[in-house]
Amino acid sequence: MMLKGLSKEFRVGLVSVLTFALIYWGFNFLKGNSIFQTERIFYAVYDNVDGLTKARPINLNGLQIGRVKDIFLNPKASDQVIVEMVIDNDVTLSIDTKAEIYSQDLIGGKSVQLIQGKSLDMAQTGDTLRSIIELTIKEAVNAQVAPLRAKAEDMIGSIDTVLTLVQGFLNEDTRNTFLEAFSSIKNSFTLLENTLVVVNSSVSKTQVDFEAIMANIASITENLKKNGDNFDTIFNNVSSLTDSLSRMEFTKTFASLNNTLSMTEEMLNKINTGEGTLGMLVNDTALYYNLERSTDQLNKLLLDVKYNPKRYVHFSVFGGGKEYSEAEIEELEKKAQSEKKDN
Repeated sequence: MMLKGLSKEFRVGLVSVLTFALIYWGFNFLKGNSIFQTERIFYAVYDNVDGLTKARPINLNGLQIGRVKDIFLNPKASDQVIVEMVIDNDVTLSIDTKAEIYSQDLIGGKSVQLIQGKSLDMAQTGDTLRSIIELTIKEAVNAQVAPLRAKAEDMIGSIDTVLTLVQGFLNEDTRNTFLEAFSSIKNSFTLLENTLVVVNSSVSKTQVDFEAIMANIASITENLKKNGDNFDTIFNNVSSLTDSLSRMEFTKTFASLNNTLSMTEEMLNKINTGEGTLGMLVNDTALYYNLERSTDQLNKLLLDVKYNPKRYVHFSVFGGGKEYSEAEIEELEKKAQSEKKDN
């Protein structure tokens, strides 16, 4: 009704102004600009803004509070990019707030999120915020894998060095030397074992003989003591016939017997107290059992070298042939001994 009272020219001009105003507002709206709100401008400098475009949202704790207004190269440093951010919200930002470029969706769209700092000083419009860039999945994986890869390369280099040294050390001459050394040690322990068996048998037999001799001597001494009066009579009778000769012969006999008994007693005392080699062998049974156990362990080691030579003379990153257990080695050795006896 009010427009009917106006002239046609005025109405056409009013509609044209409203139309241009709507077009201007729509154009700025599409560009992300607001003409009705108070805007604050902040900046952030990055080395790379790949995927970030104008009008992308600026978020704080998941809430959009602004948009990217412009992206341009730093006029003072061409290898840097300046992002101009418009904050529509009246939220206060601390001076140490960080502006992080992050992936907002799975198709690669980038946005900026603000991470509030702890400073009590507030940022003012026109300030430059600290900038950070979220790592991509590839970059994050590379950052985690890089130390492991470096350690793996070092370990492989060390293993290669060790294998080279082992290969050079365990050549044919060295292997032959080891085999000869083991064979010599085996023969030495076999000879020592046989010697100890003979010595043990001899000592046991000698001990029995000594005990029998001492028992006989004690019996003879007891008989002599019991028949002392008879011997005195006999000696008196014999002395009348062969006084000088019999006296001299009996004196030598008893002197020799006494000397023999003294030496025998001294020898048995030394054996019982563990003096000398024979005494240690008779009294120290641990020595014999240790030698016997060492010989048994050496025999097992030589059999293991015989049936599992690749454990000692061949190294391979990918493994070798069949390895025999201790029980299997004993079974194979028994079978070999049986076949040897049959032949």
